[in-house]
Amino acid sequence: MTAVTSPGAATREKLMQAAARIVARDGLAAATTAAIAAEAGVAEGTLYRHFESKDDLLIAAYRQMKQEVFLNAGEGLDTSMAPPERLKRTWRAIYLAYRANKDAFAFGQRFAESALAEREGGEAGRAVARMVGDLRKAGIAAGDFKNLPPDLLGSLFMAPIAYLLKAELKGRKWTDAELDAAADSVLAGWTK
Repeated sequence: MTAVTSPGAATREKLMQAAARIVARDGLAAATTAAIAAEAGVAEGTLYRHFESKDDLLIAAYRQMKQEVFLNAGEGLDTSMAPPERLKRTWRAIYLAYRANKDAFAFGQRFAESALAEREGGEAGRAVARMVGDLRKAGIAAGDFKNLPPDLLGSLFMAPIAYLLKAELKGRKWTDAELDAAADSVLAGWTK
């Protein structure tokens, strides 16, 4: 996940990484405090020195994972390029960020389908909402994109990523040409 500087921060990080790995691999029910502590190599009580509860740990891990995926995806993207090309490159960068860390994707999917997602309050989604929202505004202003609600465009943007990655988790490998076609399809949903 992220670089840390203090022993306390390092332990907190290990706990979040352990929780995310367990959820990605075995599901949310498997992420007991004992399992998380064992995976992190710490005593079970250590978890409570860093988080009020297991749920708070899982929420923190989810928020951090989302932030890192979207920060990594946004690095190096030229915000001055034409919105249609920027949309395709942004889409592909997010896809590749998740592809590089399939555990993050699996963890995120399982978390989003759980009761914890409602309790999380949407903070993790704000990173993608900002990125996609800025892109939407630029495209509408340039006359390239439909003026559809942001949540609809966000769904048109993210749904293909989820579909392709779920298939990859089952062993399917997508070619560059197939990824380009998927990005073109996303763009087609946004353009006039």
